[in-house]
Amino acid sequence: MMALLPIVEELLDAPDDATRARWILNAPLDVLLRDQMQIRAALQRAGFQPGLTCLATEIAALCGTRCADGGHPITLRVSREYARLQLVEIARRSARMEAVHVGS
Repeated sequence: MMALLPIVEELLDAPDDATRARWILNAPLDVLLRDQMQIRAALQRAGFQPGLTCLATEIAALCGTRCADGGHPITLRVSREYARLQLVEIARRSARMEAVHVGS
């Protein structure tokens, strides 16, 4: 068994979904691929379905067959972008809430 990278341990220590969302959006793709089982398990334990969806689409994009033009099929491109946008919204919503609390 491989030792966890420090960056993956950051995900395991994430206190909330917004932190998990930011982690997935910023993690190098090779880390998502290398440690996908541990990452998936951490997201499942947290019950973070948008993160699981994003992880699945990123892995599919990394491992899937590409089209003749070298790009991904449109269905994968749309799914991947939608999954990313969900995480962006989760992270933004948290940042907005923090700004409201700081301004109070």
